[in-house]
Amino acid sequence: MFPLARPALRWTTLIGLWGLVGAILWILSVQAFLIVLNPFCHLQRPGLTYLTVVSVDRNADSQITDFVTAKQGDQDRVLTMSKTEVSELRPEDEVWILDAWYADGLRPTQFRLTLLRLLLEYPAILLLPAALGLWRVRHARLLAEAVPPPAVRRTFTDDFHLRAQRFAKPVAAAAVDARAETAKKQAPMDTDKG
Repeated sequence: MFPLARPALRWTTLIGLWGLVGAILWILSVQAFLIVLNPFCHLQRPGLTYLTVVSVDRNADSQITDFVTAKQGDQDRVLTMSKTEVSELRPEDEVWILDAWYADGLRPTQFRLTLLRLLLEYPAILLLPAALGLWRVRHARLLAEAVPPPAVRRTFTDDFHLRAQRFAKPVAAAAVDARAETAKKQAPMDTDKG
């Protein structure tokens, strides 16, 4: 039996998935609200890049961000990252960097690539697995609530000879076989040709 066929597990999964969808929509609405309120915000192209850290510089004007100079191929890039992430970086480190989809000057514009950071910056990614989970729960409910097919009724037909063989005594069957054998032996052989 499919595990989601049980109503208690199905309802628990359904509540969890709708909670996830609600949290994703909440994060998206908060991000949109912050963009609308911030006049210095501008959208930028999101991306992933593999960089080599050249230097780490302190930002005296901000208590949230620091600057990191990194080399991408032959070009130098200046990244605005959070102080906690910058404190872990050393020159000559090679890291994956996630570019945020908007920049405002207050918050970091680039982040180290982690699964948590990816989901916090781009929570809409989780809507596809949540939609797939909701479809699976709905499909399991339909299968569980479907009317079972009618039971197959089998009718056994029996004729006289099959019934007679089934209820025959074993001794009687052996006696019939013995009589047939003796009848074959006693049959006169016709040797005259004539």
